[in-house]
Amino acid sequence: MEAQALKRIESKTRGSQFIQVLKKEFEFSPRTARAVMEEAREIYKLDRIDPSFLGKKGKIVRIVISKEASHGPPIDELPKIEVFLTLNGGIEDDIVRRKQGNRALRQYRILRMADECEKQGGSLTQEDLADILKVCPRTVRRDIKELKEQGFIVLTRGVINDIGPSVSHKARIVRLYLERKTYTEISRISRHSPFSIKRYIKSFRQVVFLHRKGLSCKEIAYSADISKSLVKEYLELYSEFNTPQYQDRLIDLLTVRTTSSKKGGVQS
Repeated sequence: MEAQALKRIESKTRGSQFIQVLKKEFEFSPRTARAVMEEAREIYKLDRIDPSFLGKKGKIVRIVISKEASHGPPIDELPKIEVFLTLNGGIEDDIVRRKQGNRALRQYRILRMADECEKQGGSLTQEDLADILKVCPRTVRRDIKELKEQGFIVLTRGVINDIGPSVSHKARIVRLYLERKTYTEISRISRHSPFSIKRYIKSFRQVVFLHRKGLSCKEIAYSADISKSLVKEYLELYSEFNTPQYQDRLIDLLTVRTTSSKKGGVQS
């Protein structure tokens, strides 16, 4: 990774945040602020641990630029937040790697982490993704280009403020299912495992049933444990595909949910 890119990455570490606080809140000179930070690092033996790695469930902690931050000011001056990202999804990631290869796995992780970051109010840069995945930024740019050609938008800092409301990869996958694509085809197109695809479809099915029961968008989001924005995307899909042309697909989808819900589940 080039020197300028490394400098931008390093400006989003906890040490850099601490230095900025010392400079802005306590009016320390840059040299004094750095010296205090290094002294604190030595006293508390911070080099012995990696606070960015949670160890459980393949999660990492990352300092990123807020998605509300404006473009233009130096990166040191931009507001930053802490986000939790799934670097390793365990079995689901293994399935993608075995069936589709390492490149598909990397693209799957790019989609997942960019989506998780945006939902938490942050924005990953292509350099952030390259640093996390231990590849060069050029590789990430190529991956994002391939995903875009398949209809997926990767919510990095460079596009969040330009595209406005976008369709999540989850809604994109459900759309492929409603368009009568097979699980194998959807998996190949989306770089997702069949397990995760089935989970998104199950979530869509639940949203439709709750919507038919008369629940509000907020109530559906709470009951299904998903975001309101995703509920809206799913309901827009349902409205679009609730036509004679796709009625058989919807009936098949909802019938599966009904037959599996006899033990107290929500039914139409």
